[in-house]
Amino acid sequence: MSTATVPPEFSRPLKAESVHVRGRTEKLSASAAERAALAARFGIPAIDSLVAEIELRPHRRDGLALSGRLVADVVQECVVSLEPVPQHIEAAFERIYEPGAEDPEDSFSVADLFDPDAEDPPEPLIDGIVDLGEVVAEELALSLDPYPRAPGAEIPAEYRADPEEAAAEPPAQETHRPFAVLKGGRNS
Repeated sequence: MSTATVPPEFSRPLKAESVHVRGRTEKLSASAAERAALAARFGIPAIDSLVAEIELRPHRRDGLALSGRLVADVVQECVVSLEPVPQHIEAAFERIYEPGAEDPEDSFSVADLFDPDAEDPPEPLIDGIVDLGEVVAEELALSLDPYPRAPGAEIPAEYRADPEEAAAEPPAQETHRPFAVLKGGRNS
């Protein structure tokens, strides 16, 4: 049984040590094959273009900070009609990587849910490498519209709730009381 990991569809590994004190800029562009593989991964019909520019700079002693911007043209399916919905996406993002940082999924706490102003913890820097392509792919996935809708698409009348029925009270249902037979007490 093989436990080999599948390489990311859009991979651009970068050694953190290659980023000098003054920083550097990386420009990424996904090929047609990479875009097709990402579209399949995200379950969307197409990614017509995907480019990103990322500013990299050292962080603390052995870490890496990055801030970037991605621009993509994608096609999603309308949630109502399943028609193609072309969308233009522009998204900015920032991340910090540190060696020895805990995986955020392992150190998640309920308090994190209630503090939207809290800073994101650093990502773990594994073997001194960050895959910039995978960072861009993750950010694109987060930027996709979860409910794309084609212009003029409406839910068919037979699937819409009748406004009069929705306003009326639901019909009263008989309550099942399994212990009602015991109400009279115990027979000796």
